[in-house]
Amino acid sequence: MTDDELFDQVGRALEGRPGWRYEPSSTPGGPPSWCLDQGAQVVLSVNAYQGVVIVYVPETDREVPVGGVDELLTWLDAYGDRYLVD
Repeated sequence: MTDDELFDQVGRALEGRPGWRYEPSSTPGGPPSWCLDQGAQVVLSVNAYQGVVIVYVPETDREVPVGGVDELLTWLDAYGDRYLVD
């Protein structure tokens, strides 16, 4: 599976979740992301790179490789709520 195909799978999994949106790259040639936007700031972003889904947490400048889409959804179910703003 290519990174584009994996990224498309990520999009299908996230597009119906509240707060998630597709964000084209602001850098020419850079990859797009799926972003969790809370209060006008991105609190999580998700990309696919070399066959792995990666969650980026801007608050801690940390990348979390989660494997595939199923692992992403498991990670979000376990940790994603801490990034939601009421």
